[in-house]
Amino acid sequence: MSSSSIRAHLALVALLSATTFYFAYKSRRLNKFLRHSEYRKKPENPNPNKGKLFFISQTGTSKTLAKRLHALLTSNDLLFDLVDPQTYEPEDLSKEALVLIVASSWEDGKPPEAAKFFMNWIDESANDFRVGSLLLSNCKFAVFGVGSKSYEKTFNMVAKDLSKKMRELGAGEVLPVVEGDVDGGELDVVFEDWSKRVVAILKSGGDRLENGIVNGEASIVGVESDPVYHEYDDDEEEEDVVESEMVDLEDIAGKGPSRRSVNVAETNGKVKDGKRDMVTPVIRASLEKQGYKIIGSHSGVKICRWTKSQLRGRGGCYKHSFYGIESHR
Repeated sequence: MSSSSIRAHLALVALLSATTFYFAYKSRRLNKFLRHSEYRKKPENPNPNKGKLFFISQTGTSKTLAKRLHALLTSNDLLFDLVDPQTYEPEDLSKEALVLIVASSWEDGKPPEAAKFFMNWIDESANDFRVGSLLLSNCKFAVFGVGSKSYEKTFNMVAKDLSKKMRELGAGEVLPVVEGDVDGGELDVVFEDWSKRVVAILKSGGDRLENGIVNGEASIVGVESDPVYHEYDDDEEEEDVVESEMVDLEDIAGKGPSRRSVNVAETNGKVKDGKRDMVTPVIRASLEKQGYKIIGSHSGVKICRWTKSQLRGRGGCYKHSFYGIESHR
């Protein structure tokens, strides 16, 4: 065999070896990427065509009540997924058409640990002017609160906050919030009454859901017009009035108080060394409403919701999607 043919054979063997090693390396990289992607994959929505019945529970009371309601719904041929918010991706809420929530309040009116991420997402979305008030416009919902009146001002705070925030995001409430008291001895009776009303509304369908909130005093498909067990807090009504007077930063030029009708010193802030504060009371109220922290008398700071989303592995903003800029780092 000539030396030239030997060199050709060696070159061919070297090429085949290099190709084999290259593809083996790529295969390992691909398998590693797929395993990593599987690990970071979002929780899947069990069935987007079914309604969702969430339970926000700490001691198991809300979960027990939710299971009871789920059995009642199933017996009436109403299909719902029983969902623990800890295993649910909140960004899928915009895809839901019907949501029922049995929510308990924990210490200081805060949600149980398992539902904190779910509640924080709703709260952040409602306070983020970029999200808008149509995010949940296709969703109808109803909330039953489980709490103890011994907590007084924070009694069923989670249920009331859920109702308020979801309405701010455009969802339609088919029944007012009903507040159950675990210490009153009538929790089961109140919950059974609320469950019957929910089933009656769902079975009647059509206009009752399309028109949003249903008058709790009205008769609903053979269900007697018993009074609805919910309470109204005067402090909450006053808070709503105050918030309605707040102005979004983008509208502040057109809706800000007039100098003719408002004390200029109060509106434009304090005068110090001949200079007025840059963050006036009106701007401060608007910034704090949107979750900003005020720095001195001149700035407001807030972590971008896309930064949080990217750190949690749920996607970033256009800078990352279009240009690969990892601004969250």
